[in-house]
Amino acid sequence: MFSNKYRCIYIEIPKTGSTSIRSLVGNPILPHQDILYYKNMLRNQWPYEHKGHLQVKKYYQSLTTEGARRKIGDAVFDRYFKFSFVRNPWARVVSLYFRNDGEQMRDKMSFEEFVDWIQCSSDTSVFISGKKNQRDWFLDENGQEILDFVGKFETLQSDWNIIASKIGAPKELPHLNEGIDKLPYTDYYTAKTQDIISAKFKTDIERFEYTFGQ
Repeated sequence: MFSNKYRCIYIEIPKTGSTSIRSLVGNPILPHQDILYYKNMLRNQWPYEHKGHLQVKKYYQSLTTEGARRKIGDAVFDRYFKFSFVRNPWARVVSLYFRNDGEQMRDKMSFEEFVDWIQCSSDTSVFISGKKNQRDWFLDENGQEILDFVGKFETLQSDWNIIASKIGAPKELPHLNEGIDKLPYTDYYTAKTQDIISAKFKTDIERFEYTFGQ
């Protein structure tokens, strides 16, 4: 999500509270795009808001040289506040299994089968990114994280308060798009399936210091 109003770029990862955040900052052109998508968009197709949705000024490309577009786009990119949220991988896999939007898998396979099946962080999304880890959404051309702030779904409201103070957005987040899973996520796992997710999403678990049961 690119917001001219709040001068921010929000990288929305599926099942991390993105529906609630979008209700405040606006809707993306395409959902669940990574940081490089927005960086390149700024260099080529100037984004602007129209009735709560982002569109792009196609003629921007024909009015300026490639070098000028890159310079202007990079300046805006550096100036805007860039943020995202991540989620405990074990909890997130449960939420992906029980999701009401995107590709619904709970009627097609058991949770144990789903744990074996899932390979990437967006495998049940409408727009599949092929990204293995949540962290992959934040990386530049050199594999470096380039966000100003990464919050956690587990502390969504308090982390959003920090972001809202930075960009001047409302601080109260609505509770939208809640899943149907009612049990604690730990109740869905066996020792075997717990270890499978631990191995598959080791990068996120280590980078964001998650543990099972957290």
